[in-house]
Amino acid sequence: MTTETHLLEMLGRGAPMLEVLNELCNFIDTRSPGAMSTVFLLDNDGIRLRPVAGPNAPKTWKEEIDNLEVGPYEGFCSTAEGQGRAPIGGEITSDPLFAVHRQAALQAGLQMAAFQPILSIKNQILGALALSYPKRQRPPEPDSELMERAIHLAAIAIECYRNEQELREFSRRLSQSQDDERRRIARELHDSTGQKLAVLAMNLALVENQASSSGVPVNKMLTGCSSLTREISDEIRTLSYLLHPPLLDECGLESALQMYLRGINRREGLKVELEMPRRLQRLSEEAELAIFRIIQASLTNIHLHSGSDKANVKIERIPDGLAIAISDHGRGIPSAVLDRSSVDKGAGVGIVGMNERVNQLGGRLEIHTSGHGTQVRAVIPSRHFRSAKSAASAAGLD
Repeated sequence: MTTETHLLEMLGRGAPMLEVLNELCNFIDTRSPGAMSTVFLLDNDGIRLRPVAGPNAPKTWKEEIDNLEVGPYEGFCSTAEGQGRAPIGGEITSDPLFAVHRQAALQAGLQMAAFQPILSIKNQILGALALSYPKRQRPPEPDSELMERAIHLAAIAIECYRNEQELREFSRRLSQSQDDERRRIARELHDSTGQKLAVLAMNLALVENQASSSGVPVNKMLTGCSSLTREISDEIRTLSYLLHPPLLDECGLESALQMYLRGINRREGLKVELEMPRRLQRLSEEAELAIFRIIQASLTNIHLHSGSDKANVKIERIPDGLAIAISDHGRGIPSAVLDRSSVDKGAGVGIVGMNERVNQLGGRLEIHTSGHGTQVRAVIPSRHFRSAKSAASAAGLD
């Protein structure tokens, strides 16, 4: 019970699935003398059971099994035999259940093995738990209650991991959907509404000129209409750019940021300095958009909440990728906003969004804050840099 509570606490605080499964295997090995436990996980295609945990199992055996290319569950765990909770298996040298893995097991010095399927609440196979024994040792009968609890905990760990992966994938798709919709609206505003306003502005200018020359007393009204049209056009152009900057697709992050920050320095009352390498190498479309959104969200927070009238954006190449830092000299971020639990109360959503974008790219986000200012720092892995060929293709030069 103490171990079960410990493992549940690990799951509760978000410990990685493999860490929980390895801890579970260590506990089983301690309680089952001579046994070496291994947890197999069903792959994403639902075809292969691959070894993922088992710190005491022979490494060569796990590698041999992982490299085998066979059919569904073939060689050690069939769906027909695996629906019950009783262990299945026997002598590796004679039991047909181990036909495919026999050679690998014998080379690792294993003679006996028993397998139990790990089933979901819906009785679907998630994986399998294997107990393997060295040569010339007759395995004792496994503790049925121990195995039942171990299987149950393994199922919880695997399902938590799957749910987290599904939630992360849903979040990625939602973010992608929002970005696509922003891009569509921005283009619609620019190509359709913006063009119509431009035509309206020209027509008003013509009418204004004619009214002025003819002496008709509508000149003041037409002048006001023209001025209002220009203001609306400017606002639509700004909104279109904020929704999705066209330069990001056409010219890359460097040009898009320079244009965006020039606009901020003219309008917002916030002075932003940009430091970045000249001719920055192009990144993947997803990475460039994520970096732009992180900078955009950070500067919006600085303008609305920090009380600082100055900010600095620094982008630099580092050995493992690209580092982006946005800093200010404001009042800092309250600890409650940085707490993930506060998201449900409406605080810190922007921070969670930034963190999610970085996680989807395999990077990391760090936030350092105090009463003297805040720095948001994101690191994007180097694998997101485009090759020279792909960059040329994106620029339409091929």
